[in-house]
Amino acid sequence: MENIVEQIGNDPVLMIGAAIGVVLILFVVLVVIVASMRIKTYKDRFVATKIDNEEKEKRIVSLQEELQTIRIKNAQNEQELLRFDETKKRLSHTEESLQKTQQELSKTQSSLAQTQAQLESLQAQHRALEEAHEGLKLRFEDISDENNKLRVNNARLLMKLETEERFSQQERRGE
Repeated sequence: MENIVEQIGNDPVLMIGAAIGVVLILFVVLVVIVASMRIKTYKDRFVATKIDNEEKEKRIVSLQEELQTIRIKNAQNEQELLRFDETKKRLSHTEESLQKTQQELSKTQSSLAQTQAQLESLQAQHRALEEAHEGLKLRFEDISDENNKLRVNNARLLMKLETEERFSQQERRGE
């Protein structure tokens, strides 16, 4: 191990190769960390959006129940209109309230549609990030395997070189 470190320290090509390997490993780790942070952020957003959607659905149900109640009251008020002028004023007020409620309902429905579109977009982004992450993992594994093969090959070549060097020194001494 010390020989390899010394050889890397003495050979600038090996030093550059080792530096590039370290930089690649750091880059891959950085990409994995950033991807996991994004995934967590998107997951948190997804959960928050889901909770908001559930609350909005409950609100829509309650608004529909209120709308139904208002419609029933409206029918009763029309009967009372025949009898009283005062009931006419009350009916007018109820109709205004109904219109406001319908406007709020339409705003809530449009907000729900936007939230659903955002959710679908976030899910698509999440899937794309997961696919990219898998691709990067496979690429990292391939690069690591290739790096190991090159190290083994370099070690073999180094051993051959040393053997040939010894053999040539023995031949020189023998001459």
